[in-house]
Amino acid sequence: MTAFFNTGLTQQQFLDQYWQKKPLLIRQAFANFESPISPDELAGLASEADIESRLIVEKGSASSWQVSHGPFSDQDFTDLPKSHWTLLVQDVDKHVPETQPLLTPFQFIPNWRRDDLMISYAPIGGSVGPHTDGYDVFLLQGLGTRKWQVTDKALHDTPLIEGIDLQVLSEFEHADEWLLAPGDMLYLPPHFGHHGVAMNDCMTFSIGFRAPKQTEAMDAVLNELLEQGLAKRHYNDPDLQVVKHDHEIGPQAVENLKQLLHQTIDDAEPVLLNTLGKLVTETKPSLIDLADALFSESISSQEVMKQFDQGDTLQKSPYHRFAWAKNGMGGDIFVAGEVYRLAQCQREHLILLADNPEITQRDWQQLSSEPEAVATLCLLIAEGAWLWQTPGDTIN
Repeated sequence: MTAFFNTGLTQQQFLDQYWQKKPLLIRQAFANFESPISPDELAGLASEADIESRLIVEKGSASSWQVSHGPFSDQDFTDLPKSHWTLLVQDVDKHVPETQPLLTPFQFIPNWRRDDLMISYAPIGGSVGPHTDGYDVFLLQGLGTRKWQVTDKALHDTPLIEGIDLQVLSEFEHADEWLLAPGDMLYLPPHFGHHGVAMNDCMTFSIGFRAPKQTEAMDAVLNELLEQGLAKRHYNDPDLQVVKHDHEIGPQAVENLKQLLHQTIDDAEPVLLNTLGKLVTETKPSLIDLADALFSESISSQEVMKQFDQGDTLQKSPYHRFAWAKNGMGGDIFVAGEVYRLAQCQREHLILLADNPEITQRDWQQLSSEPEAVATLCLLIAEGAWLWQTPGDTIN
């Protein structure tokens, strides 16, 4: 069994005992850690128009908890106070390849559950306030020291400070408090209250794992049912009783509606895999333009073979989400909210097309024996999901 960092736990024991259950502090999870990105480089990312970033100033000149969105100019940073502010940059793993190895230790958790690597920088006193997140997160200290205060239970419907563009808890009582140094890491399940404050110049790497909300899942199921022409049952009441007031909606009617909705989910059973795969691979709105810019002209299998013969390889686009599943004799590949169905496809080929980080000439020789796999790869190259790389070049 693979160990989970230096905790004395296996990866499965961590999932059984802590995942979505209780926090875990891991001292020196990344021993002798050195940040692959500097504060100045992070500020540079926040200055780019196609990268999502925020500045949060706790004690602003106009009001407390001011939030502004990038891109930011040099003057924006010059105008900041000396303390009590935070810069946050999303999806750094997509924009800076050097940060991607930080995600490797988390590959025992399904990739389609991972959201992004967010990096924050703050001078002394910098914070985003006590808050909760609706997702699992690992908080890796990358530079300086940060004090974390954490609750011992999940918080729901907790009052927030009103009148600000930030979800800061108006009431917060912590159960544990720790100082994290570079290489230390804290795991937090969804909805556990936490408050991090920079003790000095500080960078924190947040590896977040998101999951669809109920409303998002229901909306996705409904859209899939409409596309497939399913779930056409009408409301029914075979046990209808004589009523005294004909405009009243009684409790039995509500129960009938509940049963109808249960039947709808039962009707959706054949398309739930399709629904989930498309939902969890949808491109984030902030990355759509970057993903669309990778579209290219259609390519033939002969052209693909020629590029492999030249020594080129294919690498996954950092802006596309991938997932796959076996389905009958073949399988489904999900990319950027779309499904590619392969009626006859070996599991190994599904892994090459949607799991592996790159496709080499040797992989191509294996894929080329299966026409469906070849056709799907050509489509994914045209969609920009797989990108050609010549020896010595790097994506981004």
